[in-house]
Amino acid sequence: MKKILLAILAALFTQTFADTPEEWITRANSVIKKEIRASSNSIHSKYSLGSLQDASAILDSALERFPYRIDIWLGQVQLNGEMENCKAQARYFEKIHELLKTKKDKCELKGGQKIDNADELLEKEFSIAARQHFDKENDACYEMLARQMLKFLPNSVEALNAMSVVHLLQKNDSAIVYLEKAHKLNPTDCIVIHNIAEFYKRKGNKKKHEEYTMKEALMCRQK
Repeated sequence: MKKILLAILAALFTQTFADTPEEWITRANSVIKKEIRASSNSIHSKYSLGSLQDASAILDSALERFPYRIDIWLGQVQLNGEMENCKAQARYFEKIHELLKTKKDKCELKGGQKIDNADELLEKEFSIAARQHFDKENDACYEMLARQMLKFLPNSVEALNAMSVVHLLQKNDSAIVYLEKAHKLNPTDCIVIHNIAEFYKRKGNKKKHEEYTMKEALMCRQK
């Protein structure tokens, strides 16, 4: 009986004081809470700002011990996106880019997974983060992340298209420069083709609008 009790105590001690990346992530997730908020026309739930800040502080502590766990850095990007703190997101993306550029062999994701294609990972995560701001019509944050994505990934179709959207929102003719480069890199990208057609529609260029609308119809709608 005594041996069993000691074994149980040892197991509880190990569980309580375990110090792995997954333990820290679990701690961070456990403090995130939702609260009910009411607006003029709806009642909805939203993450509590205080709980998001607490979770972010936990992940910062985790990163001091596990600086090469890129998924934890990306967790900070996500948390700060929920807080609409795009300046913090940009800082975390800066660190992620630096690590992937200088210490890629040490960087890992969940379960010790190595990162084969750093640019692909960055492109995906930037696109997710920027899209959240776009959906919330937070144009300033969308522009900040789009510019940073293009800085890190100058030949990314996603980054070029994001910058074209920034200029389209601003009704700036420079949008076509980014769209044309993106189209040259990937002539079959349907979003780029659609945005080019939209650009020429806004400019009143009927011939070009019809040209790219036809391309979209032939190449994209059958997919």
